[in-house]
Amino acid sequence: MRFDYYTASIEAKADRVIEHLACSFEQSDITPTTPKNGYERAYNVVRGDSVLARVQWGGNSVGTRVWASASGDRAPAFAAVVRDEFRGHNLLRADVAIDYCEPGAWDSLYALGLETADKFGLKVTHVGDYHREQDGRTLYIGSRTSAAMQRIYEKGKQTGGDPDHVRAELELKPQNAKAKQVYAYASPEQMWMATRWTQHVLKVLTGVDGMQPAPPGTIRQLSDDERALEFMAKQYGNILRRKLEALGGDIESFGLFVAQLVSDK
Repeated sequence: MRFDYYTASIEAKADRVIEHLACSFEQSDITPTTPKNGYERAYNVVRGDSVLARVQWGGNSVGTRVWASASGDRAPAFAAVVRDEFRGHNLLRADVAIDYCEPGAWDSLYALGLETADKFGLKVTHVGDYHREQDGRTLYIGSRTSAAMQRIYEKGKQTGGDPDHVRAELELKPQNAKAKQVYAYASPEQMWMATRWTQHVLKVLTGVDGMQPAPPGTIRQLSDDERALEFMAKQYGNILRRKLEALGGDIESFGLFVAQLVSDK
C-alpha cells in the first residue's frame, strides 16, 4: 500500500519549495513549464525525461500558498519530503494504491467493488475494454466530486505489463480546511479508513478493523460534547500540535498519549 499521487498546498515561498524538492531528489534539475488551472508560474523538478514533481503558484492561489504535486513512483518520496519539511501543508488530494499480481485478481476486486457499491448505495461507472478484455478495464466506485472514490483497474493490461496486475486505488480529496490539515499527517492505511465504505473495503482486503474513520469533510450538527472538544482544541491547540510534532506526527502515538492522560484522571 503506497501513495500513487500526492498534491499539497504549502504556505511558503515558491523558490524555497522548488529548491528543497530539487535538493531532495538526487541528480535533478529545475525546468520551467506551462502553468495550468489558473496559476501564473510553474516549474518541474526533473531527472532526464522524468518529471519528479510539479510546482505552481500565483494567479488563483491564496496568499503565498504554493501548489505542489507528484504522481506514480515519485509520489511516496515526494510525500515524505513535503511532510517532513512543510509540516503545515494542506493535503488537496492523495491516491493510495494496493496492488495485486495473481490470476483472478480482477474478478475478486471487481466483485468486491460491486458488492460495496450496492451495500452503501454508491455510483458505479464502467470504463475500458469490457468486450474483448484485452486493453484493460476500470471500475469506478463513488463520485469523482465526493471526498472519497475508488477505482479498480487492470494496470498490467493498460501499461503492457503483467496482465494479472490489478490495482485497487483510493482517491481521497479532503473537503474542508480541518480535514486537509488532518490528512496531511495520515498514513496510507488511515486514509483508507476515511469513510464507512472504504473502511469496509480495507477490512475485506487486509483484515484491518477496529479503527474509527476520520470524516474527510462532511457537514453535520455538533453535539454538546463535540462543541466542548472544539473549544478545548481552540484553547490548547498550540500545545497539542507541539506534542504531535514531538511525536514525529505519529497520530496513533498521539492518540495513545491523549488516552493515557484521560485514563489517569
